[in-house]
Parts: sequence; structure tokens; C-alpha cells
Amino acid sequence: MGGTQQPRLRSTRRTPEYTAGAPLAVGIGSWAMWVLMFPVLRVGFGGTEDRDTWICGGLLVLCVLVARPMVRTVAPERLKGKRLLVAARAVGLCGVVGAVMASLDAEVTEHPVAGWTVIYATTAAVLGLLRIADHGYFPLVLLGTALWKGLLAGVTGYWIHDTGGTLLPGPSDSSAGTLLLAVLWWSLAGLSAGCAVAAAPRLVRWLRTGPPPGTAPPGVTSWPPAAGEVWTAEITHEDDTYKERPVVVLERTPDFVRALRVTSVDKSERPRGYLKVRPEEWKGVLTKGGWLGLEITHVPYCDFLWRRGECPDRVWDELCGKADVRERPAKAGPAPGFTFRHRLRSAMNAHVGRDSRTVHARTGARRQRTWTREKA
Repeated sequence: MGGTQQPRLRSTRRTPEYTAGAPLAVGIGSWAMWVLMFPVLRVGFGGTEDRDTWICGGLLVLCVLVARPMVRTVAPERLKGKRLLVAARAVGLCGVVGAVMASLDAEVTEHPVAGWTVIYATTAAVLGLLRIADHGYFPLVLLGTALWKGLLAGVTGYWIHDTGGTLLPGPSDSSAGTLLLAVLWWSLAGLSAGCAVAAAPRLVRWLRTGPPPGTAPPGVTSWPPAAGEVWTAEITHEDDTYKERPVVVLERTPDFVRALRVTSVDKSERPRGYLKVRPEEWKGVLTKGGWLGLEITHVPYCDFLWRRGECPDRVWDELCGKADVRERPAKAGPAPGFTFRHRLRSAMNAHVGRDSRTVHARTGARRQRTWTREKA
């Protein structure tokens, strides 16, 4: 509902934006909420007996318990453990459903199928907004989703008005089809507005300081990168080409990660600037030998792909006490990948320049891309 956002470039890893059983689960959940909410609206808390109040309170609690699994399903892994937040969202979902049912009181009684369908559309729209707020990582992708849904809402709204319909039908004097069409339109308009509201502040922050550190990029299962871990990341070079490389994480900052790159190019002529990587020492982390550069590289959070493992203790102790580990020279200018145009492109899940594996070193000619990414 919030637009499919794939990992950076194409990969075998995918973020499960949709599941086959989601429509059925939402349908059953919205039907259960409709059944539980109906007697509450009919009896109310102002009944003649205290028993009515207790019954209504119990039904509302059951309604929240029904809404909670649906809210938890659309939440990312980092939020599923926050029980109070999930419960608060479930209460909010029940409140929206109750408000819609109260406005459609007559139609719910006379046309229960139409009333349940309206509740289904409302529940799906609310869950879609929650999904947008939690999973919309790349802000320009999310903003594009908002524009597309807004355009669709504008076209359908014009069609409804042109055919003599209305977007604000009265529950007592409107048919079930008119009510359902209006609710579907408002759901679409709400999704468009939700995408725009979620994307705008994130885009401003992204263009000013880079991608957020607290949210995992799509397709990344382990987050955030911690000191001493080895990750695969997309490293941007000075000529704007980029390539996937293993990196050893040194430190996280609010705007980027300080890391050391691993290269397979022979650096034996520069022993002071590199450490030899021995495959037997990095077993299970690296697949072949190479050289670990001692110049710190700044890596944007959105360029991390997956976690490989831990840096060997001996190597980590040597890095922590070795004087040759150095920052990027100030005279070299900003680190590659951190200019405004790089941030603008990354906000739309893209890169400035080309993958270095598609460029021959001597001729600059393009060759067929070979995908080497692994599953997380």
C-alpha cells in the first residue's frame, strides 16, 4: 500500500511489502471488528443497567485484541517488540473504525454486507498509512507514490462528480454503492496524503544530512552496523563509480559510518597503508584473501547491504592500537557519495555514476553486469 521499495539496485534480497494472505487476514479482522463494534454502538455506555456498560467495555477490549495482530503484522521488526506502541495503534484503529460505523449507523443495520465492506476499506487504509510511515525508506520513492495516488484520486473524484455522485454522501439517504465508493475515494486520498506527509520531512532531512541511522534500508535484516562488524556496502569512488566491498565498521555517527575497506587488489608495495587479509583468519566472513585499507572511509547508511560477521579479535586489537589508521585527508575534499547530487539520487534509490563492474578499466566500454549479491 505504501509503494514497493526495493533494496539499492537489483538484488536477490527483497523486502516483503505484500503477502498473499494479507487481504484475507484484513477481511477476517475487519469482519470481527464490525461484529464486536456493532452492539457497542447499539447499546452504548449509557444503558439503563451497569451490565451494559461492562459488556460494551469488554467488547471494546476484544476489538483492540483483534486489531493488535493486524497492526503488528504491518509493523517492521524494530517496532514489533514495542508493545505499548502497537497497543496504542490498535486502539487508534478501533477508534477510526468506530467513528466510521457511527456515521454509517443506518446503513450498517440495513445493509450489513455494505457496512462490512466499508469497514474493510477503512481498516485497509489505516493499515496502509501505518505501513507507509514505517517502511517508506527512500523519500523520493515515497513522494512518487504520493503523487501517483493523488493523481488517481483526482481522476476518480472528477469521474464521481461528473456522473452526478458525491464524495460526502449522507448515510440515511444514500445507497450502499454510493457510500462504498465515497469511502474508497477517501481511503485513496488519505493514502496519498499520508505518503506526502511522511516523505516531505524525511526528504528535507535526507538532503541536509543524509539517510537516517535508525531505520534499516529495505532488504537489510540486521541493523544497525556495530563497531567490529564486517558488512558488505556499496562504496563510491572518486570518479563516481561504485562497487560492493566488504568493510570493517569502526564507529557510527549521526550522519554516516566510519569504516575500513577490504580490497582484493594486491597492495604488498604499500605495507604501511594496508593489512594483509588471510582467508583462514577470516573464515566464514570473507571468501578470499585481500588487503584491509587503513584510511577511514565514510559510508552513508543507505549503502549498507548485509552483515557478513565479526572482525577477528587479533585484527581488531591491532586496528585499535595501530597508529597507521588515519582519517581521510582534509585537502581531499568531501568524501565520495556525500555531495548534494549524490544525496538526491540516493533519496530515489539510485546512484550517481555507474557500477564499476560494468566498466572496463582501460577502454571505459560497458559489459554485461554480473550480479554477485548474496542473501542476508
